[in-house]
Amino acid sequence: MLEPVYTTDKQIQQMREELKRAANDPKAGRGKKRKPLGKIFGQVLFVLIVAFLISVLVSVLNAKRQGETPALFGYQLYVVESGSMSPTLKVGAVILSKEPEDAAALKIGDIVTFRSNVGDTVTHRIIDVIELEDGTVKYQTKGDNPINSPDPDLLDPGQIIAKMVMKIPFA
Repeated sequence: MLEPVYTTDKQIQQMREELKRAANDPKAGRGKKRKPLGKIFGQVLFVLIVAFLISVLVSVLNAKRQGETPALFGYQLYVVESGSMSPTLKVGAVILSKEPEDAAALKIGDIVTFRSNVGDTVTHRIIDVIELEDGTVKYQTKGDNPINSPDPDLLDPGQIIAKMVMKIPFA
């Protein structure tokens, strides 16, 4: 059996002196105290992402409080709530839409979200572009469901909120 080995008082004193020298030496321990550049970059990136998400949250809550649709960089998300666009967009589908740069320059086949004359938010397809004698443009819209007839009111470009960019898959 091995006999225990004990640290002597002299060895303990030498260790204490070495620790004091290291504490007073400005070069000692520098490698351990400095964070690697990657770790600093990661922390800065994390703070920026958190700040961005907080600003998005504040923006969304502010838009909801004012009764508006939240938008981020001009893009908006809408949920299809009726079967009028079936089979293209089923009930519950989520679409990504963007505010159009020029609502008077849309074309046949574009799917747009607009405010109807009674104040509802509707997503339908443009089936006809009608140019009036005074040079203004109106749109005839219709849901894609085969049982739908064209919408009774012509759509003014000022009523258009957004043009569909894509359907969000798996949403």
